[in-house]
Amino acid sequence: MTQDKPDNKCPFCRIRDGKLPVSMIHEDELVMIIVDLNPINEGHLLIIPKVHSPEMAGVAPDTLAYMMRMAQRMNKALRKSSYRCEGVNLFMADGEAAGQEVFPCHLHVYPRFKGDGFGFRHVKGQHFIRTDRERMDAIALELRELL
Repeated sequence: MTQDKPDNKCPFCRIRDGKLPVSMIHEDELVMIIVDLNPINEGHLLIIPKVHSPEMAGVAPDTLAYMMRMAQRMNKALRKSSYRCEGVNLFMADGEAAGQEVFPCHLHVYPRFKGDGFGFRHVKGQHFIRTDRERMDAIALELRELL
């Protein structure tokens, strides 16, 4: 799944390769951290692995762990910044059904504040339906066996 060659259609590969403008926060051998072009709130940023992979499963485990360490650092920076930040969301959509729109794996880090108008929504009775313990145990068993 991991691709070492650039994907000419991928906007993040084009940014990485210097073919698109970017507001870079940080760049090293594993990731680049950029300001999001279409932010939830001002200060919204993206942590993007340098190696192109459409999904999370194709990203090296050490790189994923590093992305979280960088998210922690960016969380601290956002809270110290001049941007309105009473909290921080981390969000990674993995697959179209999960809401992924751009297909290299990437992690959103965005500042939140009360009344900002953004949030996860659910329809009562359709989401967060209580599950009985027997079904929960069956789910746990199946996934434990797949680890």
